[in-house]
Amino acid sequence: MKAIVGGVLILAMLAAGGAFAYVVDDTDWWQMRTELRERALEAREAARQARETAREQIWAAKREAMRARWEAAREATRARIDFARERRDILREQMRARHEILRDVQRELRRDRVY
Repeated sequence: MKAIVGGVLILAMLAAGGAFAYVVDDTDWWQMRTELRERALEAREAARQARETAREQIWAAKREAMRARWEAAREATRARIDFARERRDILREQMRARHEILRDVQRELRRDRVY
């Protein structure tokens, strides 16, 4: 019985040693592991680049939107100023015309009084 257990134990140790030797000596396994690590590193780098590109595009879009809002506000202010200027000009013209009419009427009245 001891011989059988000892034989099984020796056989198990030989099998474990063979498996360990296969893993350690197998250069394909190490090469595949290295390649997988490189691919994972490249995938992380590509994901980081994609995030940075997306972030830059978002910031560019935000800057463009802010610039468009600023331009729209500037145009609205410019239009409001132009409208106020035109309104003042029209009122000024109306006042001039009114003063002119009053002067003409007063002249006519003075002329009529003299004669």
